[in-house]
Order: sequence, then C-alpha cells, then structure tokens
Amino acid sequence: MNRLWTSVVVVGLLLAVVLVRLVVLQGMDSSGYALAASDEKHEFVTLHAARGSIVDRNGVPLAYTANAKDIVADPTMISAGHRTRYAELLSPLVGKSVAAIEKALNSTTHYAPLATALSPATAKQIGELTLDGKPLPGVFSQATLQRMYPSQTTGSNVVGVVQADGNGAAGIEDSYDSVLKGTDGSVSYEKDSVGNVNPAGPIKSKAAVDGGTVRLTIDQDLQYVTQHYLDQSVRESGARGGQVAIVDRRTGQVLALASNGSFNPQDPSTIKAGVSLNPNVQQVFEPGSANKIVTMTAAVEKGVITPRTVISVPDSIDTGGITVHDAWWHPVQKFTATGVLAESSNVGTLEIAQRVGKQTFDDYLQRFGLGQKTGVELPGESAGLLPAINTWSDATFANLPIGQGVAMTSLQLASMYQTVANDGVRIPPRVVRSVTRSDGTATPAAQPAGVRVMSSATAKTVRTMLESVTLKGGTGTKAAIAGYRVAGKTGTAQQPDPKTGAYSNSVYWDTFAGMAPADNPAFAVAIMIDNPAHGLEGGDVAAPLFHHIASYELAAAKIAPSGSQSTLVPLLVK
Repeated sequence: MNRLWTSVVVVGLLLAVVLVRLVVLQGMDSSGYALAASDEKHEFVTLHAARGSIVDRNGVPLAYTANAKDIVADPTMISAGHRTRYAELLSPLVGKSVAAIEKALNSTTHYAPLATALSPATAKQIGELTLDGKPLPGVFSQATLQRMYPSQTTGSNVVGVVQADGNGAAGIEDSYDSVLKGTDGSVSYEKDSVGNVNPAGPIKSKAAVDGGTVRLTIDQDLQYVTQHYLDQSVRESGARGGQVAIVDRRTGQVLALASNGSFNPQDPSTIKAGVSLNPNVQQVFEPGSANKIVTMTAAVEKGVITPRTVISVPDSIDTGGITVHDAWWHPVQKFTATGVLAESSNVGTLEIAQRVGKQTFDDYLQRFGLGQKTGVELPGESAGLLPAINTWSDATFANLPIGQGVAMTSLQLASMYQTVANDGVRIPPRVVRSVTRSDGTATPAAQPAGVRVMSSATAKTVRTMLESVTLKGGTGTKAAIAGYRVAGKTGTAQQPDPKTGAYSNSVYWDTFAGMAPADNPAFAVAIMIDNPAHGLEGGDVAAPLFHHIASYELAAAKIAPSGSQSTLVPLLVK
C-alpha cells in the first residue's frame, strides 16, 4: 500500500511539472518561441547597391559600375576524366592558368569560384563552350558588378581605387566613399519545413539606393595631355619623377593634378607597395627660387622696393654663419629689383628680404598658406614643412627666402601663384565640383572663402616682375608662348643628402611656377621635376614643360592672345 501511494505521489508530481511547463510555453513564453520559429522560416537576401560614378568637370566618366559575371563551377557535376579539358577550354577566357583551374575543379565542394567580374560578353562565350558537341555541365555564371576605370592611368591619383570588398581605398573613391557606395536593400520571405518558398507568406522588401555621382573639377583632356608631357619630360631628362598641378585662377578649382608613372586602378598589380598614390598632395619638396615671390610680394606691399629699385649685388653674401652664392660668378652689379627676380639672384633676394625683416617675411609665408593644408578633398594631404619663426636662426632666414628649408606640395605651389594671378586673393584649391544623389538632387561643392594676401596693385606689380623671367635675360625664356604674355619663376633647389644631413651638390629639385596670359590670367601651373640628369636646371626642364602644357590649355580653352605688350624693365643699371 505504501508503495502504491508513493507511486501515485511521484506520478502526480511529474504531471504537475508538465502542466506548469505547458503553461509557461503557451502563456508567458509563447511570443518568444513563436518569434524564434518565425525566424527559422524566413530567408533574407541582400540587394546590393551599385556604386556611384566619378566624372570629370564635363561629365566624362572616370569611374563607374557596370554589370559583370562571376564564373563558378560545381565539381561534383564534372567527371574526373573531363576536368583537364575543362581547364584548357576555360583558361584563355577566365585569365587563369590551366593548372589553377584544374586545381579548383578537383575540389570536393559544390561551389568552386573560377573568375570574378568578367564582362557579359566573355560570360556568354563561356556559356557557349562545348565538349564533344555538348554544353559543359557544372559551369555557371552569376550576376555581379564591376568597377570600371575607362581612363585607366589618366587621373588615377585623383580618382583613386576600391578594395576587393568594394570600399574606397584612395583618392575620391576613399574620401567620398559614403556618397559613392549607396545603401544596400533587402528582401525577406518565408520557407516551409523542407525549404520551399511559402507563396502565402509575407514578402518584405527594401529597395537598394545606388550611390551618388561625384563631379570633379578635373578636365580629363587637360589631365591626359599634362600626364603625357610630364612623362615625356621625365623620360627625356633622366629624372626620377615629376609632378604638375594646374588650378583655375578665379575659382581655385584644380584643372589637372598629375604625377608621372601613375597606377591603373583597373589593374591592381600596377599599385606598388610603399609608393604614394597621390604625390601631388602627399609628398613635399623644397621649391628653390620659385619661393622668391614671397620676398618680392612682401617688399612691394610694404613699399620696400619698386620694380625699378636699384640694388648693389655682390657675388656672395655672408649671413648667419653661412655664405650664400649666386648660381653664377659676377662682380658687384647694380640690379633692379626686377633684375634680381629675372636673373634669380640669391644674394639680391636676401638683401631685399633683410629689408623686409623676419616678422613680415614670416607673415607673408603664412598668408600664402605655407605650412598649412589646403583642405582639398583628397586623403593624406601634407601640410608641408615650415619652421616656426621662434626656431629660426640667422641661417634659417638666409635659406627660406631662396626656397630652401621650406617644403611644400605641388598643389600648394600652384596655389601661391594662383594668388598672384587672382589679384592677390588666394582661393583654397578644391577638386570636387558637385555631388548628385541617386534621386537626381545635385549639390554644388562648398566654395571656400578667399584669403586676401596682398593688394590688387601689388599682385599686378609682381606679375609684371615675373614676366621678366620669361623675357630676354630671364631664366625662364623657354616657358614663353608666342602671342601671349607669360609670368612665372624658375627654381633649382638642393635636396638633402640622407647620409650626411647636409644639402647635396649633385641632387636637385627643378621647378617652374607661372600663369598665362599674364595680363589677364586664366590659370596657374606648378611643376616639379625630381633630379634631372646632367645638371639640368628649372629653366632647362620645368620651363619648357610649362610651355607645352600652357600652350595646349590656351588653345583648348580658346583663350585669346594677349592684347598688350609686356612692360620692359631694365634688369641691370650701368
């Protein structure tokens, strides 16, 4: 009897536990379990947004997204005896070796990728392949998207490149990644217990929003011509490299930004590890005598000199414990201030700088934007190198006015000459013109406020002085263009020797920066050639390159020849 009651009690307790659990499941936790069951029956599919386009100032595509095909195989559907033949047929179309394809086909999976982002035409050719007169079983194509760069190396330093995961990795592709990549969408639907779509179930969808279009200020044609002439100049001069930056005089918009040996974003193998992808904003150099416009601007603005001020210039000058020489020997000569600039006298420039004074000279370095980022919409921009005035020694002040001891990017140098061209107002350069969203809404890029560096009168005076550089007796006569007044300045700067820490007497940066037409400038150009062979100077290499590039742009932009003659100022006084 006791055993019977014990059994009844145990069974009763078990029933009570089961009843309590049922109450919990069907009552308090019913919504949670229903949600879990619902999750198990739902299938989610991502709808990928198409990456937006990058176009030049005229709407010419520089980067866009196109339909493409991935090629995959199911090795289990391919007999072992046919795999080598499959590989031989596929190899020339997918761009892989026979061995690599055969290895993929010998896997035991149901999914073996063979090629990514092939053109639809190539995928069609693959679909039409036959073996023994029959289509190839087990080889399939699936839709995907491919990033296209029709201009290849032209402007690639500005356009940039995307990573394998589709995210921007350099240039505009990087800095405007959030605009270009858009927003993915999705579709969800129900499946039954065996994986079939439930036609009675709800289908929820969220459309993908494609990326926007970024319109650059770059002119593709000018960019191509600039890169062509730059590559030619570097090759013919035996230089290590070079850069060119061209900006619109009135807006500061970048019209071209070129460095030699650019990579091809369509071919990742052309991207070299450890090499800057956009040297024009990421690498700095010492400009040499191209920096002398700072001294001349400050001196004219402060009334220290006029173009005809006579300065007695010896062959060398001792200052700050160092001796600075002119590039050629000469007896003491009476130069005009214009002659000091035209013949690029280091000694004469330092004599003028000493009249200006350290504080005023530093003020004008700052006004021209040296040691400061321009804010251009490109990643990795360098601010350049400008020592703080409280660290200057007398030797520092002997170097800065002649363009040694200060370093800048080619875009910063172009901005300096844009300032003189624009009647004394520096417009921080920009490379993006507008952004158009996928709904068609276009937003112009913000135009930065101009910075008044000098008076309009001073700018016109300095332009006249710079014209003398390209006229008879100047160092930049090879920059001259028939029918047009041209203003600019040559430069040849010693490069530091990394072994000694001192300046080298055999390795140089050659520069030329200028504008055209000088009487009503349309654009400013800055050029740097890295260590040309045979002791060539800025007037030998950079000035002729300016001539070729500016001549093209004057013709392409249909800019009328100058309607006036240059003002001739004597360079020497007997």
